[in-house]
Amino acid sequence: MQKFNEFKTLSVLYAEDDTVLREITVKTLELLVDKVYSVANGADALDVYASNPVDVVILDIYMGEISGIDVAKKIRLNNPHIPIIIVSGSIATEDLLAACKLNLVDYIQKPIAFNVLMQVFSSSIDRLKSCGLLLVKINESVSYDFRSKALIKEEVTIALTNNEIHAMELLIGRRGQIIAYETFSHVLEEEMSDGALKNLILRLRKKMGDDRNIRNLSKVGYTLV
Repeated sequence: MQKFNEFKTLSVLYAEDDTVLREITVKTLELLVDKVYSVANGADALDVYASNPVDVVILDIYMGEISGIDVAKKIRLNNPHIPIIIVSGSIATEDLLAACKLNLVDYIQKPIAFNVLMQVFSSSIDRLKSCGLLLVKINESVSYDFRSKALIKEEVTIALTNNEIHAMELLIGRRGQIIAYETFSHVLEEEMSDGALKNLILRLRKKMGDDRNIRNLSKVGYTLV
């Protein structure tokens, strides 16, 4: 899946009061994402959310005094965009109706299947991108910020031109795939000669300070590794 590398940029808050299920799911989450904040109840979920950088929230619906729905409602008071997934052992109609009002990514059943996690993270990535909230790691020192449409290198923001932005997001969206030269022309603001495209890629490499991440397959296209 194209987005698998992007999953590795995510920090996830996961709240589940079943200790065994929580430990099993955390091990799976750690295979997919960069950071997992694991808690056993709604109060701790709100504390962790308030004090840590969280990209995606996964909440068990029934967790004692503060339910997953209650946690989601509190988060939504000041953050309308963060992806939230509600998890339940059974889907009750009244819970489903309450959840529908919270702009959720999904309402899923537990235990959470691996392919379901892949699907909800893929949807979460799309939502974060559409809201300009995703930071994608290119290498150890360089990231691309979908919010500012800029490269971030060692905490320094590096501005990009419109064509550089379009090319960078195309490369990120198809990371690991060879993108044909003509495909770049379809997403850039102007028809580009091979020489002009080569110069654009050269400028991107220079701004990144590293020419190893964008590779060229002669007479075919470019790929981001």
